[in-house]
Amino acid sequence: MPLADYPDLQKLSRRAKNQLAEELWQAANANADAPVSAAHRRTLDSRWADYKSGKTKAISLAELNHRLAAK
Repeated sequence: MPLADYPDLQKLSRRAKNQLAEELWQAANANADAPVSAAHRRTLDSRWADYKSGKTKAISLAELNHRLAAK
């Protein structure tokens, strides 16, 4: 659903667009308590355990962006 499909939305101010984006984000996450599959839970638990044990380290947002840009 590109923004171009909604010409009235394109006319909104930056502030209004940001407010709309926030409201859409909140609506999309209203079901944040949705169940997580067993496979995803195992992956998350494994990654969390690796982090807690020091096997993996946190990275900065700048480093994450750098790694993603390199792909």
